[in-house]
Amino acid sequence: MGLRKIHLAIPLLAALILAGCGEEKKSAGDGRMPVYSGLPPVAFLASAVGGERVDSHSMLPEGRSPHDYSPGPREVRGVVSSRLFFTTGMSFENTVSRALAPERTRIVDVSAGVERIPFDGVGCDDPSHRHEGAAVHDHDCGHNHKHGEVCTHDHDRAGEAPCDDCAKDHAHGASDPHVWLSAHNAAVMAENIAKALSEADPAGAAVYAANLEALKRKLREGEEYAKRSLAPYAGREFYVYHPAFGYFAKMVNLRQEAIELGGREATPKRLSEIIRRALENRVRVVFVQPQFNPNSARALGNAIGGKVAPLDALAADIPANIRAMTDALIEGFASEGRK
Repeated sequence: MGLRKIHLAIPLLAALILAGCGEEKKSAGDGRMPVYSGLPPVAFLASAVGGERVDSHSMLPEGRSPHDYSPGPREVRGVVSSRLFFTTGMSFENTVSRALAPERTRIVDVSAGVERIPFDGVGCDDPSHRHEGAAVHDHDCGHNHKHGEVCTHDHDRAGEAPCDDCAKDHAHGASDPHVWLSAHNAAVMAENIAKALSEADPAGAAVYAANLEALKRKLREGEEYAKRSLAPYAGREFYVYHPAFGYFAKMVNLRQEAIELGGREATPKRLSEIIRRALENRVRVVFVQPQFNPNSARALGNAIGGKVAPLDALAADIPANIRAMTDALIEGFASEGRK
């Protein structure tokens, strides 16, 4: 989301929240605790852990990219009426969080404790990626950082543009925000959700604990399936439009090669280099997320005599999606006729 969109959204969010301040916090119509998540995969985790005691919703609609999404009044009203708001640090989530009244809706960063990896191909002019995660600084950008300290200064909130060095370091070292695409990470996120639900609803703690263990078992099974199935292709590259699959690739010992860099289409020079490497490696499939325009991926697919296939980083059911991504990659590798 651009800075202009963020600044325009905050007054709207504040107005909606103030309008609801006189209303008593209510449960869902059937007595379940209302909770909201920024993203569909996180809403899935909340639903799986919460079970019948929780009414779980996602702000981000199906088919939308979180990197250019601006929530509307309906989504904001849903968050305002919820007990908990589960986030991972996406820009639109941060916008909403800044406008929420914490005494009414608790904000929970479910990615706390997750070991993040660099976001390959981040561009310094993309505000969504620049502030989703922190970069390590080896300089003094005016915010009293020590050598090697993580910068968490919120330039947007302070009403200032990012300093040049901050922008550069975020461009080259920003963390990948797609943290749920690793079974281990998803389990950590589910644990954070279970803890928050138990604190908000102590009577349901035993239910949340049991549901958490069942979910973690499904995640382990999905991870084992992916690792076992993709082991013959260890170290191989798979070609994608948007570099969203770093955590999954790390989990199964693969490497992603992205067309898009930092929200920008590939330059002719870079596209030529990608085509050269793809032909050299006999790549026949280019994967694209449903939320993105597939034209660049199609151009690459046509150039290498291959095809474009879907790979969805935002599919809600994480264990099922781990298996689906595994099967899609196996089919793609098999079409290349080599291991």
